[in-house]
Amino acid sequence: MSWWDSYRAVYRAELKASAFELADHSWPVLPGSYWQAERWIGAEGAAVAGLAPIESDGLVRATHDPAEVDIRWAERPYSVLLATGAVVDAIEVSALVGRRMCAVLRELGLVVPVAATPTGRWWFAVRAGEALRPELASRADVVLHGRGSWVAAPPSEGPQGVVHWRVPPPACGWQLPNPCDLQVALLDVLGQRITLAPADTGIGSVGTGVRS
Repeated sequence: MSWWDSYRAVYRAELKASAFELADHSWPVLPGSYWQAERWIGAEGAAVAGLAPIESDGLVRATHDPAEVDIRWAERPYSVLLATGAVVDAIEVSALVGRRMCAVLRELGLVVPVAATPTGRWWFAVRAGEALRPELASRADVVLHGRGSWVAAPPSEGPQGVVHWRVPPPACGWQLPNPCDLQVALLDVLGQRITLAPADTGIGSVGTGVRS
């Protein structure tokens, strides 16, 4: 086995371990395309346009079944995509806002899982099911990933680098925070006045994945 093949085998094992850990805590995962030899690779080694689920119905087939995880990551170093909208949602912001958010959350004593992507975007994991407040929904730089969406989970890799945890889920015992608390903290960071009207309780509109 060449050095490169050995490295990819180790990296695939790390990706599978991450998928197992997320699935073990009922966070649904699905395999995504991966970056190799200066291109994105999808199912069966075919070149694809970018980071995306390897299956057209991948979001429907997102799983937290360990047996399924074992099968899907058995041979290739597929990216680990976390399907949002059922158990966990993700609020995505810029790295600058993310750092400020972490400082505010520390002051509040609120521990929230946070992942940083190499494209300069951070996402905060929250309980699923709460739409963005109107003050946040109107901002192009704040993205809610809910039903029908996904985010890349560590240690997924792209041309710019690797997704990594800034605050790993075990730091909060895998307990997802109330999304309303996080949104209030985010409004504080963004310097926006909080209105008295409550946020909508439906599922907010989402993007299609981590974006730069």
